[in-house]
Amino acid sequence: MCGFCDIINKEEPPLDLFSDEDIERVLFSIYTGVITVRSLDLNTYLKIARKLSEGIYEGYGKNISEVVFYDEEYIMLKSLRENVFHFSAAKTYQQTREMSSLLTDKNGIKVFDEFKKSAKEIFDKYNENYLRAEYNSAIAQSNTAQKWQEIQKFSKTLPMLTYHTVGDGRVRPAHEELNNISRPVNDKFWDKFMPPNGWNCRCTVLQSSDAEKTSLKDFKTPSDVPSIFQFNAGKTKMVFSPKHPYFTEVPKKDKPFAKNNFGLPIV
Repeated sequence: MCGFCDIINKEEPPLDLFSDEDIERVLFSIYTGVITVRSLDLNTYLKIARKLSEGIYEGYGKNISEVVFYDEEYIMLKSLRENVFHFSAAKTYQQTREMSSLLTDKNGIKVFDEFKKSAKEIFDKYNENYLRAEYNSAIAQSNTAQKWQEIQKFSKTLPMLTYHTVGDGRVRPAHEELNNISRPVNDKFWDKFMPPNGWNCRCTVLQSSDAEKTSLKDFKTPSDVPSIFQFNAGKTKMVFSPKHPYFTEVPKKDKPFAKNNFGLPIV
């Protein structure tokens, strides 16, 4: 996660997804070996996945139960939701792995209170600050997915898209570089730079019939647009990129386990 997200998230109210009792149970279960990287906590996983699913439905504007079975909207929401469950499994794995690494020091196994203090900081990092940014991203990406479906419907009469920032003092320099670029709807530019282009990004696109096509002859990808955001949620039907560190930073010995969603169900 980037420092920018850390700063922005502190302005928002806490999610409070997990009670003190939930956290105590998880930490004690890790300490006693009940929860391990090969035996992840189902409750933690499901709470995260359901919270991020709420973000999908908020951003898309519809719940999966409100759309026609296996029509275009259903397929989109189903894919976005499955992606969120895979992401939540990887997130649960990574935080469990990080907390488990705190069980010992050079003197051996730590006493529980010492482990608990440092492990709780990790738990809070993943499930407050990180999760807030991830929830916001779920809203933004699913909103993009819904917009992309609408853009496609009108692409013949409104064939151009123009990138727009909010235009205030919080706009990131990289996004300012993208501001006012106009390209055809079917241009490959939108495969990489369809907003959002970062955590808590507020950029959008405007569809029109007469925008002048911007030349990309001298265009270079802004250096601080994260690779994990260089995709189009409407095309890929994803909320989180497979390039996200939760997916990529899995030790080789655990990669086969990861392919099976870390042993966790998609419900």
